[in-house]
This record gives sequence, C-alpha cells and structure tokens, in this order.
Amino acid sequence: MIMNDLKKILLDVNVSLTELAQALSKRLDKPYSMQNLSNKLRNETITHREMLIIADILGYDLKFIRREEMR
Repeated sequence: MIMNDLKKILLDVNVSLTELAQALSKRLDKPYSMQNLSNKLRNETITHREMLIIADILGYDLKFIRREEMR
C-alpha cells in the first residue's frame, strides 16, 4: 500500500505528513491539508503527477523498471 511506503520514506527523511502537504500546496499552488493528503494516499486516489512531485520534494525519483520476463 502506498501509504505505508510513503510513511517509511517520511520517517527516513524526517518530514511529517503535514510538512509534505504544505510543500505540495506550494508546489502545485492549490490547498492540500494533511487530512486531504492522507485520504488520497489511503484511498489510493493520488495522481501520478502528485506522486512525482512528492518524490521530488522528498529527494527521490519514481521510475518504471522493467521486470525480467518469466520463463
């Protein structure tokens, strides 16, 4: 679940969900509250664009990595 993965990253970089919501609000110039962001993550309704920006805010990259094909 994306929420659990993001919580681990937030702990690693010492950023709260509230701080992330504030940074996301500034970057996208639209209001994000901690509750709104939490709901999007929990319900898995967050957009790919939002996740790319969140990754950038936290100093990460999102990548699609091709799996080895099963034989």
